[in-house]
Amino acid sequence: MAGGLGNPFINNTPSSSPIKGSESKRISKRPASNQSSSSLLSSPSRRPRTSGSITYSDRFIPKRTDMNLNSITSIGRTISLPPLEPSNTEDQVELKKERLAHATFDAVLKNELFGEMLQRDAMETESSIERIRNTKPYHSEGNRSTFEEGSRNIGHGSSDYLSSSRSSVDGDASSISTPVTPKRLFTSQSDSIYRPTSSVVRGASLLTYRERSTRPKSTASLLQSQFFDSVSPVRPDSKQLLLTPSKKFRQIAKVPYRVLDAPCLADDFYYDLIDWSSSDMLAVGLGKSIFLTDNSSGEVIHLCDTESEYTSLSWVGAGSHLAVGQGNGIVEIYDVVKRKCIRTLPGHVDRTSCLSWNNHILSSGSRDHTILHRDVRMAEPFFERIKTHSQEVCGLKWNVDENKLASGGNDNMVYVYDGTSSSPVFKITEHKAAVKAMAWSPHKRGTLATGGGTVDRKLKIWNINTSTKTSDIDTGSQVCNMVWSKNTDELVTSHGYSKYNLTLWDGPTMDPIVILKGHSFRVLHLTLSADGTTVVSGAGDETLRYWKLFDKPRPRPKSTSQYDSIVFDAFKQIR
Repeated sequence: MAGGLGNPFINNTPSSSPIKGSESKRISKRPASNQSSSSLLSSPSRRPRTSGSITYSDRFIPKRTDMNLNSITSIGRTISLPPLEPSNTEDQVELKKERLAHATFDAVLKNELFGEMLQRDAMETESSIERIRNTKPYHSEGNRSTFEEGSRNIGHGSSDYLSSSRSSVDGDASSISTPVTPKRLFTSQSDSIYRPTSSVVRGASLLTYRERSTRPKSTASLLQSQFFDSVSPVRPDSKQLLLTPSKKFRQIAKVPYRVLDAPCLADDFYYDLIDWSSSDMLAVGLGKSIFLTDNSSGEVIHLCDTESEYTSLSWVGAGSHLAVGQGNGIVEIYDVVKRKCIRTLPGHVDRTSCLSWNNHILSSGSRDHTILHRDVRMAEPFFERIKTHSQEVCGLKWNVDENKLASGGNDNMVYVYDGTSSSPVFKITEHKAAVKAMAWSPHKRGTLATGGGTVDRKLKIWNINTSTKTSDIDTGSQVCNMVWSKNTDELVTSHGYSKYNLTLWDGPTMDPIVILKGHSFRVLHLTLSADGTTVVSGAGDETLRYWKLFDKPRPRPKSTSQYDSIVFDAFKQIR
């Protein structure tokens, strides 16, 4: 047993309870100073358990001040969530709702646990707990209530906590001694029936007392008092936060409201076979035929056929004429009202992959590596040939307002031209795959968005005026097409290998707002409606899907200067 003397678990094991009759024996072992009448009535003191030089006490009483301060400091800090991976950003709207719910719950929990002891300097200015902290308190003087301006500074020690109810406006003794309570959301008779015993509510008010009512209450008033109880399980300021109307989030339908069959819709990355006119007419190239769909009436019109294959189409700005490109390089212009071809424009020796209008100028890009500028008012088929790309030209976009043309090619290059000039003013060499997807921003001057193919998968935003890149995002899949919204500063991209979806991006931040799924093949074709509210996508699964993504812009009231200009113009015409 000698080896067991050094074992603290054996030495500190308490002995069994004494048998009857041994109490006097135990008491008699106490010192004589402890035999007084007062000590006999008190609880017996225990000797501390010792093992060598280590002393073991019966209990540990923490320092409440230090514990509270450390707990408040740790729980008062808002932990920022890590950035999301691209694969986890499929639903930003629902993610924002979830984060707001967690922030509200976190704020109420902190307020219920610690109340006014929360350190204000540890909070973020825009967090939900600040909405609780910024609730204006009031103090009453007789029959008059005076709201205090600002909020109180919370100190780090217990003395600052006890003095935190001082007014920040008046410095006299009367204002300092006046108790301060949070501003209540409801002021009804129930406030006078249920109230805590203390004049100042600090932290969680879990134990409260009810004052007796002089007369019995009806059932309706009882239910109302239970619902609008000022001393509910949560503090009044927490209740105010919970009952405050939550932030309204944008509702985006993730399901297309219309799906049309499009048999023979080509699954070719270099084709561009749908376009929506300003007169609300959708043109679709299906194999060797072109069909028009009137969105208002739903009527489908068969426009034309060809012995070759249609590879591209584009509406003129007025929406009265449609230009179509064919596999043999021929470009035709159709009068939609008369439903016949009015011009045939040769020039390319291979398929015409892309078309774009700038008023009366029609530009076409081909697999023969050239861009042709055609003036439809002239008899010549074209007046300018541009040879800057070393491979097929698969993307063309005119910026009509600034008279600039952007071209993308299978050589991974993007060129920007000033008007119909043959020499580019800006060159983009950062993409690692073919660039077909391009879009000019209608909200910011000189802003161009470009998207790369399968190897690249990048979405880049450029400022052409300063020749700088403002954004560079890895989309995770092939960028096939894109359109920029006219109503809001947002961008829609369609993707191919290997996600086959559409992504809505926020223009200023380039954060993904929502991802739309539905197609089972590459979403190669994309166009925007005339009113700017609907996007139509076409894919190799031979379907057209209508997505309602944007709202109609609100009409802006005319300013007085506009009315004045109309009046002055009328006087000028009279003179």
